[in-house]
Amino acid sequence: MEQSEIAPVQEPEKSHFFVVRVTIGREMQVMERFESQADRAKGVYAIIKPYSLKGYLIVESDSMESIGQLTYNIKHVRGVIRREISAEEALKTTEKKQQVIEINVGDIVKVTTGPFKGETATVRSVDKDKGEITVLFVESTVPINVNIKMSDVMLIKTEESKNENKS
Repeated sequence: MEQSEIAPVQEPEKSHFFVVRVTIGREMQVMERFESQADRAKGVYAIIKPYSLKGYLIVESDSMESIGQLTYNIKHVRGVIRREISAEEALKTTEKKQQVIEINVGDIVKVTTGPFKGETATVRSVDKDKGEITVLFVESTVPINVNIKMSDVMLIKTEESKNENKS
């Protein structure tokens, strides 16, 4: 399993985990700004960017006051959730869960990320070892095969369901 971004700042003495709300899509910018401002906010030990939560960062610190000093006047910070979370809960958010998607040749998929986001395509080949599929876009004027990661598509219609509709 892959780990999300964790930036150690200082050595923990007595740590608590707090959740900071940030603008969605700006988590890395805020995290970098926190790292550069960490010397200003004494008692901040680590900053975690969770995979499972968009628009949030988890900060390990000694107190809520340290979080207040860290987040003061930082662009894209939307607030701090006042409830402390446990270390187990914080670390649970750092694990990236592998999705098990069964995609076969002939299936219809919709691209969810990247330059082809929103496009519908037919699966031409599947490479399960690499986690990639080769697709041909349905509405393309020029037929070009494109390799895309399986995690970047959403299954719309399977080959079996298309065959059932024909009978």
